[in-house]
Amino acid sequence: MPQQSAKIRRLKFWWHLSYAYLKRYQLRILLALIFFLLTSYSVYKAIPNIFRSNMITIGYVGTYNLQSLPSDVLSLATLPLISKDNKGRAVPALASHWTVSEDGKTYVIFLKDNLEWHDGSVVEAKDISLAIKNVQITALNNKTIQFKLPNPIASFPLALDTPVFKANTFYGTGEFRIVDLKQIDDVIKKITLHPKDNNLPRVEIKFYPNEEQAIYALKIGEIKVLAVSNVKELEKWPNLNVKKEIAQDELVSVFYNTSDSLFSSKDLRQALSYSITKDSFDGQTATGPISSNSWAYNPNVKKYEFNQAKAKELLAKAEIKDKNISLSYTVGLKTIAEKIKDDWAYLGLNVNLKEEKGIPKQFQALLAIDKLPSDPDQYTFWHSTQKATNITQYTNVKIDKLLEDARVTQNEDERKALYQDFQRFLTEDAPATFLYNPYKYMVSYKNVDNLLSKLPK
Repeated sequence: MPQQSAKIRRLKFWWHLSYAYLKRYQLRILLALIFFLLTSYSVYKAIPNIFRSNMITIGYVGTYNLQSLPSDVLSLATLPLISKDNKGRAVPALASHWTVSEDGKTYVIFLKDNLEWHDGSVVEAKDISLAIKNVQITALNNKTIQFKLPNPIASFPLALDTPVFKANTFYGTGEFRIVDLKQIDDVIKKITLHPKDNNLPRVEIKFYPNEEQAIYALKIGEIKVLAVSNVKELEKWPNLNVKKEIAQDELVSVFYNTSDSLFSSKDLRQALSYSITKDSFDGQTATGPISSNSWAYNPNVKKYEFNQAKAKELLAKAEIKDKNISLSYTVGLKTIAEKIKDDWAYLGLNVNLKEEKGIPKQFQALLAIDKLPSDPDQYTFWHSTQKATNITQYTNVKIDKLLEDARVTQNEDERKALYQDFQRFLTEDAPATFLYNPYKYMVSYKNVDNLLSKLPK
């Protein structure tokens, strides 16, 4: 009994000692416990990032919802019915071929054999959900889709260069499957894709509202791949690779408001065009509104190579009384606007610069980046009836006729001749000065280049 009593006394002693210690240091212990739990949780959350050696994270700049996502974002997940080659011609993708009616208003698309969705089901015409304004779409049978247009448009096949998913799902036909899509107020923030082939990497696509935020995400390693317009602050980073490409689908131009009393003068517009030093810009010099890669490109147009003497001659001929000019420019083009201001100042013009967040309703001259369509059809940009999209308010009967004829002509050689005349007459009239196709810089961490090379081109 004495031995048992001693054991009980020892237990009581340690109990009281422990209790006293806990009571005295309870705050420290609580803080230590909280720190331990937070650290454990952080490590738990970080483990997927630490060990995801087969994951590549790509950044995109822009604010998109499900309806506005660019085709190239979803190119890993699915294919369109019709795609385009490097000259801008329509080529089959999910479609094997297509036909067009004699009046140019009805297109019938035939699907390839043995196509499957990601869920393993066969691709059938009724599963394909497309919405094209003013176009009647009918699944004629399992392999055939008919499109009825209100008016003939020869460029219509390229309207089908848009991602195709099984109706009401994200099941596509590509090498990768969408497994997660995160949105905030309908704005897409992240898309996660897993490959069908385990030898391929998993892919995350993250979206940022502007290039500044995207570059910051690249710097801290949140993303590993990003296309940027300016690489100066990144080009010296030793762990990054930088690849320069020409953005053939973008064109930086100065647009002139031809309804303005000053810019209604063709001589003035030509004078301003001749006075700009195009070779100082970060891109490929442009000569017209259609990409030099296009099958319809015309190299034989007025070039407006830098010529201050010619510019002064034309300015004198214009006999303008007001030498004050307002040059508006969109965000990101301030440096270019300042260069143009200096060139025009040499002619004795007083240039006032004004930054715009978008395309303003009123302007005299506007420096902006234009997104070029894949097809050379530029009816919406230059036809006199297109008041909302013809921002220069340009009116020319000859240009109108060329655009009208070219968009309904099916024969490519005939269309090419019409578009080459369109380019020649438009550049002569100079409702805009076409400056350059900008460079885009693909920046990637060197440690993901092996994964990047595995992605389908």
